[in-house]
Amino acid sequence: MLTREHRLKKFQDIYQDGQKVRGRYLALQYKEKPEGATRFGFAVAKKIRNKAQKNRLKRQLRSICRTHLEENRDRLDIVVNIFNAASGASYQELEQDFILITRRAGLVRQSAQEKS
Repeated sequence: MLTREHRLKKFQDIYQDGQKVRGRYLALQYKEKPEGATRFGFAVAKKIRNKAQKNRLKRQLRSICRTHLEENRDRLDIVVNIFNAASGASYQELEQDFILITRRAGLVRQSAQEKS
């Protein structure tokens, strides 16, 4: 579970002014902020109507974000948009997509990139 300081509640600023990076199952919209810890918010596609499926995807993405929290830069607000295609994806596929798009966006710290 992400701690309270790492949860993002309001997405409107990020949607208006943030930058966007797309992957196969996910899209990240992010915006730098002056101070504070990196925060994550999650939005699931409306085409996924089954609430249990939506909650499962959000739980999986929260776990992925928590696992890779130390690798990401500080002072970011990130909204993770989950596409309909993610409903058939495994945890490993979601994690690989998340890692790929965070690196493509340049959200990973230099020391974390050198490790892999």
